Parts: sequence; C-alpha cells; structure tokens
Amino acid sequence: MTYPAGFPRFKEEKERKDETPEQKRGRVNRQKGKRKQALARQVFEDIYEVQVSWSGKKGNEESWDHIKAARIEVKAGAQVGPLATRFLAAEKQSNQAKAIGDTRPFIFVAMPDNMSDGLMVMRLSDFQQLMP
Repeated sequence: MTYPAGFPRFKEEKERKDETPEQKRGRVNRQKGKRKQALARQVFEDIYEVQVSWSGKKGNEESWDHIKAARIEVKAGAQVGPLATRFLAAEKQSNQAKAIGDTRPFIFVAMPDNMSDGLMVMRLSDFQQLMP
C-alpha cells in the first residue's frame, strides 16, 4: 500500500527476533506508563497554565518542578486496578442517587483503617472543569 508523504504517522513495528516475551511485556508496559504520564502532565500544565522549560523534563514526574501546586506521581496498569474498581463502583452508586440537574463532579474519598487522613480520587477531566 502506498501512502502520501508523511504517512503512515507511525512506523510499523518490526519483529524483534531477540526479544523474549517478558522483555516485550516490559517494553509495552513501559510505553503505556509513559503515555499515561504524558497525558496527566498535559492536563496539569493546562490547568496551571505552565509549560515545561525544556523537553527533557517531560519524561519523569520528579522533574516536573514547573507545576508548583503539588508533587505528582502517575501510576498505570494492573497496579491501579483495585482502586479503579472501587472508584467506579462508588461513582455508579453516587450517579444513581444524583438529583436531576446536579452537575457537580464526583470525588471518591477513601478512609483506610490505621490512617488519620483520607485519600481523594477523581477523574482528570472533572478536575480540569473544577479548577478555575
């Protein structure tokens, strides 16, 4: 198949003959984590109207010092599955009890045993709308 100049946008993935299944899983998981991290960084940069000073700072949350409001750690994949399950169940329960016309965003607050402080979880899109 022939493409116009500049297409396809991404090169086709080459078969890696010397890559074990474990190495492929690790590579794919790392790529997924980096994609999710970039998405979160873009959201926070839009909210706080800041830009990274140089592109090398984009790759690691520890170097996101241009976002002054908070320290951020992005997690993705199976390790956040249980949290997502609880969040979605609580969101469904809240939506069923929501009054007609209520446009407030949903915030999930978890209060674990043996902790004096709670944890707050909400959708990035709702957080964007919530911030002025």
